[in-house]
Amino acid sequence: MYELFTEPSRAILVEAQDLAQELGTNEIGVGHLLFGCAEVRTETAAALRKLGITSALIRTLLPHPPRQTPAGIDPEALRAVGIDYDQVRAAAEETFGVGALDSAPDRRASSTANQRPPFTDAAKLALELSLRVSTELHHRRVHPAHLVLALLRLDDELVSQILNKAGTTPTALSAATLTVLSEAA
Repeated sequence: MYELFTEPSRAILVEAQDLAQELGTNEIGVGHLLFGCAEVRTETAAALRKLGITSALIRTLLPHPPRQTPAGIDPEALRAVGIDYDQVRAAAEETFGVGALDSAPDRRASSTANQRPPFTDAAKLALELSLRVSTELHHRRVHPAHLVLALLRLDDELVSQILNKAGTTPTALSAATLTVLSEAA
């Protein structure tokens, strides 16, 4: 099936995988896929941004595993010299995004370095639906816009939450995405 995905669509899957690994989640979900759609520079991502759906917004709404203080950081010792680690973390994340002080996992050191997290059932369904959407529109390959339309078909709670937070609707996103497809044809 992946051979039918265009290079930008494959790049979306890589972005989704990278984000899932960075956040320490053990599965790639629909939110990660939408993040990839917004992150990879395509006409589809531009349409998402026009509607207020940015990778930064999506990232803030994705579930994050509980945080641990990085190795070598002693919040009590910092507090003793007048530094509040939690305030520093909050300020860094406000400026640079959630997880800004977390170190990325060293993929080379891991025995599972070449293994990617599996897709959730909903994400698998979104990938299958993107192929269906492509076929229904008489396209030979799966483009990023097909993936966005598939995510809308899922009627997923997280996708709905992201659209609401962006101040847009599934109808508006569907229209903008179909416009991208028609202009590309």
